[in-house]
Amino acid sequence: MIQDFFANFFEYLQFCAEDVLSRSPIAIFFLFAPALLFDTARYYVTNTIIFALSLFEKESSGEEAVPYLPSVSVIIPARNEGERLRFTLDTILENSYPNFKVIVSDDSSEDDTLQLCKPYVDKGLITYVRTSVRSGKPAALNYAFKFSKGEIIIYFDGDIAVDRDAIAEAVKPFKDPRVGAVSGNVKARNDRKTLATRLQAAEYGMTIAVGRRWLALVDRLQIASGAFGCFRREILIDIKGADPEYGEDLDLTLKARKLGFKVAFAPKAIAMTDVPEAWARLFSQRVRWDRCYIRLNLRKHRDMFDFHVFKWQDFIAGLEDILFNLVLLLVFPVYVVFILVFVPQLFLFILTVTYLFYTVMNAGQFAIVALLSERPGRDAIFILYAPLFFMYSLFLKAARILAYFLEFIRSDFMKDGFFPKKIWRNMQEYR
Repeated sequence: MIQDFFANFFEYLQFCAEDVLSRSPIAIFFLFAPALLFDTARYYVTNTIIFALSLFEKESSGEEAVPYLPSVSVIIPARNEGERLRFTLDTILENSYPNFKVIVSDDSSEDDTLQLCKPYVDKGLITYVRTSVRSGKPAALNYAFKFSKGEIIIYFDGDIAVDRDAIAEAVKPFKDPRVGAVSGNVKARNDRKTLATRLQAAEYGMTIAVGRRWLALVDRLQIASGAFGCFRREILIDIKGADPEYGEDLDLTLKARKLGFKVAFAPKAIAMTDVPEAWARLFSQRVRWDRCYIRLNLRKHRDMFDFHVFKWQDFIAGLEDILFNLVLLLVFPVYVVFILVFVPQLFLFILTVTYLFYTVMNAGQFAIVALLSERPGRDAIFILYAPLFFMYSLFLKAARILAYFLEFIRSDFMKDGFFPKKIWRNMQEYR
């Protein structure tokens, strides 16, 4: 029975291959357009270039003649983080950087955050501040900023673990006065928990660990991750801190770019974070993230498309985002319907070829991630996930399509408990 199935299937594939090859090159291109347009140029080509350039990189030998050691204030917003916050504090306090202070900003936690922080406060290791009522992450960041003195402000989430040299590596790009913000290299800590966490870890490797190297290289990086993002103090003063906003990390970074500063990526500044373990929670997270793209990039900061005022790199980055994150995404369902209506006999063939194409390409990209990683043995396992990554990408596309729909109809954010309702009511301008 199984042998007959495979025999018939391979006969079908051979028939379809002959049909496709008999068509014009333009027709063939349109039959496989998503595979060639969605990710090939944006990730596969650019990531390969980054790998090629890495072969010519030379490690710095010896100490710098004049060490760059600006003062650093580490701000950790916390809201019911529990024991995860203790682990975060321990890994941060073990950092090798000689000139940093830690501030925990408790956003009216209802757990034992105060008791957990007290031993660190008593030993003079951290400063603990607390909002009187729950006000949201941006308000917690702004409140802690009042108690900071560092030339560089580093924001860490309250549930991460950082490498011992993470702060030192994150500070290095600021030696260039043109750099106003730095994104750390965020990885999945719980990558062995579930299939969802394994695929997210692979995604982070491709899009953050490698993808952001490219964006920083061509000066098109527009986000310093909220889990590990760094800013010059004077920038945060100029922009008056974080707005009460979803996606405050993207919002802050775009404001920094509008001031003319570059955003750098520090690949050796490693932070490990817990990613959603359940598919439903992951879907909800990505809907929230993707809604921020429309709200912030296309509404609040749409003036960045004016390359007469802001950098032309931001104009190009904006057009690229619109093309890949919006236009091609919305065209994808139309493409599927087109295939089903006009060449239904080729649908399964096109799906099979596309799946095999993505599997091979993803395996190559995950190999690059492992070769560039500081943990090559751990990250090499991503290659085994290549056969599943095509389906995972479709899952993410579904979340993005829903997010864009909800944002275009301006569905109420307040249904998402991630943000306090009373704070959101005060933020009306870009709803």
